[in-house]
Amino acid sequence: MFEKIKSDTRSSMDKSIDNFKSVLSKIRAGRPNPSILDQVVVDYFGSNTPIKQLANISVTDASTISLSVWDKNAVSLIEKSLNESSLGVNPSVNGTNIHIKFPPLTQERREELNKIVKKEGENIKVTLRNIRRSANTSISNLEKEKKISKDFERDYTIEIQDLTDEYISTSEDIVLKKIEEISEV
Repeated sequence: MFEKIKSDTRSSMDKSIDNFKSVLSKIRAGRPNPSILDQVVVDYFGSNTPIKQLANISVTDASTISLSVWDKNAVSLIEKSLNESSLGVNPSVNGTNIHIKFPPLTQERREELNKIVKKEGENIKVTLRNIRRSANTSISNLEKEKKISKDFERDYTIEIQDLTDEYISTSEDIVLKKIEEISEV
């Protein structure tokens, strides 16, 4: 019984950390990351299509992402979507290639990004603690139903706390690395 609770808890925490990494990968640091374009969708023949399904995306230098568009009819649609996105970029078109130049980050923008990263770091801790609370509730229900003793309940909640501490430590490391990445000039 407890092993199932523990494995479910670990699984939930793993998914939360993966989601957290995904959220942070969309926050631009010094070098542009192709995943920053994941949030941009193009109205392509009446359906909202992610850019990565319409073009090959690559980072050509420290401040440029290039798109090699497969369908020449989609070039203007992609350009329009990029201009209307919240990225604040100005794409330049060259045939079926689109180049997106990202300006260097100002110190002010770096500080804003650091605040966002720290806020996301707090959010993941809250999520992990909620998962812990859910696991502890399941454990205490086992004790109430007399399926485990009080001693086992205490031991299991300590084990769940250790697991939670491990994941919170991991999340803090991820936050520190991201802040370091943003601070690099």
